[in-house]
Amino acid sequence: MSVNQQAIDEILKQARSDGRTALSEIDSKQLLEAVGISTASAHRAATADEATHAAARLGFPVVLKVLSPDAAHKSEVGGVLLNLRSADEVREGFATIQRNLAARMPKARFEGVAVQAMARPGIEVIAGIIRDHQFGPLVIVGLGGIFVEVMQDTAMRLAPIDARAAREMIGELRGAAILSGARGGAAGDINALIGLLVCLSELAASHPAVKEMDLNPIALYSDGLRVLDARAMLAESAPAASAAPERRQARLANLKRAFEAKSVAVIGDKRAGGYLWLRSQARYSGGKLYSVQIDPNEIPGIEAMGVPNFKSLAEIPEPIDFAITAVPRPVAPRILKDCIAAGVRGVTFFTSGFSETGEELGIKLEAELKALAENSDIALIGPNCMGLYNPAIGLCNFPEERVGEAGDVCFISQSGTHTINFCLQAPRRAIRVNKAASIGNAIILDASDYIDLMSADPATRALGMYIEGARNGRRFFESLSRAAARHPVIVWKGGATEAGARATFSHTASLATPASVWRAAMHQSGAVEVANLDAMLDAVAMFSRGRPVRGRRVGLVAMTGGQSVVITDAFAAAGMEVPALSAPSYEELKGFFNIIGGSYRNPLDAGGTIGMGHNQGNLDRILDILDHDPVIDSIALEIGTGLRAARWATHEEEIVTLLDKVAAFARRTAKPFVVILHPAHVETIVVRASDLARERGLVVFETFERAAAALSLSASYYERVARPT
Repeated sequence: MSVNQQAIDEILKQARSDGRTALSEIDSKQLLEAVGISTASAHRAATADEATHAAARLGFPVVLKVLSPDAAHKSEVGGVLLNLRSADEVREGFATIQRNLAARMPKARFEGVAVQAMARPGIEVIAGIIRDHQFGPLVIVGLGGIFVEVMQDTAMRLAPIDARAAREMIGELRGAAILSGARGGAAGDINALIGLLVCLSELAASHPAVKEMDLNPIALYSDGLRVLDARAMLAESAPAASAAPERRQARLANLKRAFEAKSVAVIGDKRAGGYLWLRSQARYSGGKLYSVQIDPNEIPGIEAMGVPNFKSLAEIPEPIDFAITAVPRPVAPRILKDCIAAGVRGVTFFTSGFSETGEELGIKLEAELKALAENSDIALIGPNCMGLYNPAIGLCNFPEERVGEAGDVCFISQSGTHTINFCLQAPRRAIRVNKAASIGNAIILDASDYIDLMSADPATRALGMYIEGARNGRRFFESLSRAAARHPVIVWKGGATEAGARATFSHTASLATPASVWRAAMHQSGAVEVANLDAMLDAVAMFSRGRPVRGRRVGLVAMTGGQSVVITDAFAAAGMEVPALSAPSYEELKGFFNIIGGSYRNPLDAGGTIGMGHNQGNLDRILDILDHDPVIDSIALEIGTGLRAARWATHEEEIVTLLDKVAAFARRTAKPFVVILHPAHVETIVVRASDLARERGLVVFETFERAAAALSLSASYYERVARPT
């Protein structure tokens, strides 16, 4: 890409000198030409005579467009005239445009017209630059005319982008087929459009003074393109340089130490709260647990739990790695001062009532906490949160959480409830938690810090998070992108609706991000999104316990005809494919498959052939056929329902034998393999069967829809990241 930096600087400098934040069409096009984007050249004409002379030089027919720093939308003030074929028409057109502007915007300044040759018709496309207050510069592309005005057919990415991302953007357009010559039309030069988007994105990323740019329309031809109209808006002042987080690395080191704490102090725990935090740390094995409490009425109850109590942090005979604070909000700043003075590495504030309330006092107290923490290296977690969870050392944020084993899944949440629910339900899904963090208002350490720390942990296989907003969207995106390049990242966004976005402020004082920008950031980062806790747990189980899904073609085995229909619907609706099997597979199947009440098409209605899963020989044969079939990428097996499942209550050895056989297949196949166990009307029995299945390393789902969604999500991640096995 050839860039004329001198020309860009001169255009921007002149606009600043003139006090203009809106560039004329001529200046905007010169800016585009300076970065290598082809435009339909426009010539400035301050008088009718200048306009006619310019038109004669260009050759008729021509277009006239008003030049006025006060008229951003030229057509709305009658400022555009097309297909003028003579000098007389140009002269009259000049006067008409001047009259129209005076009539519709009496106070608008008239600086003449832009004259350009009438362009040959092409496919109408739009492109542009916008700046989001959180995520920074973005580039947009869409089909022009009715497609953008009515269908809102656009795609966007955070700038800068490469050619691959530009091609993906174009492919996302609902009308993308039009660009390729649908219904006999001429195909557009896609490579030229890709080049324009890459150049435009570089301009957006490298020149923050350009606040907004609108290229509309662009004529896309079979052999290139031309920008027919353009306008640019400049920032009113030069963007302030973002201050480098001088203490960030020290805080991250302290956060890591807090997660692996060798000493923990609980500050302000009380009987009225059931000594929640001391009970949560009852199985802490990383080192010594202390209490800090000055109320003489509380101390006997604390000491009865076997925890030594001190009146202050300074009295504790060793440095504290992690402090858990549950004190009234007016006391919080003083406690933080004490923690900093005592050299505490990390501190979490369960205390709430800060900026999330919208109250003046809460906002003031949070500002005090932030100012204190910013002038130190302490890792401040929260406030308004449940803090950290590391089951390997028994560091908990809720008493019922499982401890004693190291895990491989991390979870970050701005909601304490979602953190606890995830951590409590994870063991039921055979998900082993490595680390989890409830981060609340995240006034010092934000989601990006936790992402960076957790994704760098070599034990991490998958990272999930519940997020309502990011204080620094660009840094969040960059952290997310780095993490997703290492392992799957699953994001559950709170506040996705307008009503939900309002609720996020009252919850964690987060800034809601427009949905389209958020979707672009998630897709571009390589993260995948889910809509609720169950979907999060399903996805994490698939990513951490299952094999990567590197293709969308699935072989389905159901127990009955009705189930074989709905399982197909579920997988197809989730974006998976249910292809016909290869000819050798059908040859083998027809040798033993019972087609009375069954079918060996894909899906396989196999209940009669495999005795609802208990004819071990035939089940093995079916699974092996699917395993060897080259048109199948993954396999989903429904395990017996109804009356057969009801026998498991008194004949558990039947399900154990079946699951042992299925688990043996899961170990020998290289393909992703999942099991579906419907609770149906024998829920208690199937819950037991699911537990037995997970104990054997099987990935289990309760419904066809949830299994399909999890496999599809895995496929989406590996399609985007495209890493080798």
